[in-house]
Amino acid sequence: MDKEYRVFWSQTALDELSNIRAYPSDVKERIYLDSFNRLSYMPTITAKKIPSGVLEGCWVRLGLYQVMLVFEVDEEESTVWIEGIKHKRENVYWKNQ
Repeated sequence: MDKEYRVFWSQTALDELSNIRAYPSDVKERIYLDSFNRLSYMPTITAKKIPSGVLEGCWVRLGLYQVMLVFEVDEEESTVWIEGIKHKRENVYWKNQ
């Protein structure tokens, strides 16, 4: 059962990726391109489902360079929407925006 998913990035996720200051642009590009490889086949196999809160029902999975990809999966349409990206050690509750 080799189901292939189409992977899309939301504008919010792209903005979050561009705002990660710890990585140069070539590393950000590798993170972006690697997400297609990781999520095209069986995206939820190593992911965890978010049980509650604003992102309830979304999935989170560790990506390249210790970033967490937050995404939604539509099984009927075979699509994955990356809704957000955070560095593993970034604490969003302490971040002033």
